[in-house]
Amino acid sequence: MQLVEQHIINTSDPRYSVIDEAAFKSKNLYNAGNYEVRQSYIHQGKYLNYNEVQRRMQSHEVYKALTFGRESKRSIER
Repeated sequence: MQLVEQHIINTSDPRYSVIDEAAFKSKNLYNAGNYEVRQSYIHQGKYLNYNEVQRRMQSHEVYKALTFGRESKRSIER
């Protein structure tokens, strides 16, 4: 069982724009990593493990767009 915690942040909150931007970039990074895994499996028949995806994503523009190193890694793990 996974426990979750929900925080509701209104658009009037000063932190909203920063959180929204980080969530958008995190989604893009997850999608880019997922695309790499799918393309590798389709074209080479090889499933990429976490370390290989991490290595490939470090040079990717969406990884660099997330300026927080730890958040970039967490996005790929999901």
